[in-house]
Amino acid sequence: MKLEGGQPPNHFHIFIFKMFHGDAAMEKGLDEAASNEEETPDKGENDEMESLRSELENLEEQLAEERAFSQNYLNSAKRVQADFDNYKKRQQREMDRVVECANDDLIKELLTILDDFERALSAEDSTEFRQGVKQIHSNLASFLKDHGLREVPTNGRFDPALHEALGVGDGKEGEILEVYQKGYSLGDRVIRYSKVKVGKDNQEGD
Repeated sequence: MKLEGGQPPNHFHIFIFKMFHGDAAMEKGLDEAASNEEETPDKGENDEMESLRSELENLEEQLAEERAFSQNYLNSAKRVQADFDNYKKRQQREMDRVVECANDDLIKELLTILDDFERALSAEDSTEFRQGVKQIHSNLASFLKDHGLREVPTNGRFDPALHEALGVGDGKEGEILEVYQKGYSLGDRVIRYSKVKVGKDNQEGD
């Protein structure tokens, strides 16, 4: 039951209604009024629902955009990784080609020394053979020197960065007395240490 203007009935209104319509009609009217109030949502509630619905739609749109951005970023990362893998493969192929070419050049130069060996072995007398061996040694030493090989000096004091002491003997402290095996360096790297005998002063000091 509603009055004009939509206002709910007060006790005075209910009393007057009962006098003219009876209790049953009164209860029916009150039930209808309660039902209408429940079915008719408040305007503030509608506004809040619309606001929440709009916010939810905005969040869904933002989520879709973030997913699209993430997918694009992932695809870009995959392309970069693929390009880098291809670059490494090209670099490895180029390195292999350089090594092959270097090996070819090295072998071709060594073939000259092999020819010298064959000539020395075909010598008919010992003098000719000896001369052939000397020539091979000279050619090989020259070839290695041209490729950066240098003999480690042993005409001074013992240096652990260059020499390996295999024995000691009486002599000036730290002086190299004998070379068992020559050492060599290639560029600035020692590839074989000189094996030497080192002097040790056994005299006791005053």
